[in-house]
Amino acid sequence: MRASSPDPHSFLPLHPLELRVLLILAEGTAHGYSVVKEIEARERHLPRVYPANLYRRIRDLLRKGLLEDAEAPDRPDIDARRRYFRITELGQAVLRAEVARMKGLLSEAKTATLLLERLRARP
Repeated sequence: MRASSPDPHSFLPLHPLELRVLLILAEGTAHGYSVVKEIEARERHLPRVYPANLYRRIRDLLRKGLLEDAEAPDRPDIDARRRYFRITELGQAVLRAEVARMKGLLSEAKTATLLLERLRARP
């Protein structure tokens, strides 16, 4: 008998760096250094991503089954000595659940902003 998969919602909320890692790896296989560079390129307003912090998060995502080791892509520009990762099916489900949760929060924040503006406009 096959064990049932964990509920993706049981992994929520994700740490912001874990979310960023999953978002990048949802686009394809990558190694840790390229993940750092992509995060820094996308979000220049954030503080520097330290490798120790990133690899701790990757290790946690691997342990949870949201990521797995992957073969290096077979391209001439690829350094096969690096460790590559990919998102798992569970990782994809957790990412979808987290994005839906965050959309709900954003909707609530927009509603709250409108209510606060109305209250401020009252005499």
